[in-house]
Amino acid sequence: MKKLSNKKRKIKKIKELETVIVPDEFKEQFIEAEKKVAKFFDTLDWDPKTGRILIGGERYILVRASSMRFGFPESLVSQLDLEGGINNPLAVKLIYQMAKSLGESDAKKFHLSMGFDEPIDKLSTGPIHFAYTGWAKVDIKPESNPTPDENYFLMYTHPQSFEADSYILLRGNTSSIPVCIMNAGYSSGWCSESFGIELYAREITCRAKGDKECLFVMAPIEKIEDKVKEQLAKLTTE
Repeated sequence: MKKLSNKKRKIKKIKELETVIVPDEFKEQFIEAEKKVAKFFDTLDWDPKTGRILIGGERYILVRASSMRFGFPESLVSQLDLEGGINNPLAVKLIYQMAKSLGESDAKKFHLSMGFDEPIDKLSTGPIHFAYTGWAKVDIKPESNPTPDENYFLMYTHPQSFEADSYILLRGNTSSIPVCIMNAGYSSGWCSESFGIELYAREITCRAKGDKECLFVMAPIEKIEDKVKEQLAKLTTE
């Protein structure tokens, strides 16, 4: 892994996507987005002497992944004295909504700074920003149908999810439920803002529970349960 540096990196011409995997029909938009996001992160100014990390003129912060996955959520549920700890439904909802608000806020910023107007163009910067900031890589599956209406559907994996990696590092693949709550929340927030509709994401398989990948589905909130059942049924027949 390359070390952070204040030196300007030479932006190479992108011919193939490097930070995200998408169906061929979306490649053109994502290649353009990858160029723009690469230029944005090329403005990195990392100065420990002043305690600032600036990207695109705004401050960013580095947070240890395990602190985000365990320290913060477990402290939150402890303060609320929730039975079942971090797996309590209210705790899951709070953590999910926090991440969703981050995704919505970042999307608003990028939509303005990148000058994108079309929903698919707005979506395209999300997975790339996701990769650059260390959340995970994104692999959007061909079954997806990202349209700005009630038929919206996204199926995707998060290879190298920071939540799954953190869980496995400290506890192995011993979880009884999917653990990538923040990943789901952030991505749904970005897509909701991009398409102007309320979307919900759910992780249905997770490496932290021994599955081969962290697989998510996203749909309008009134359809998410049906989509989850549909995809889980397909998985059991494969």
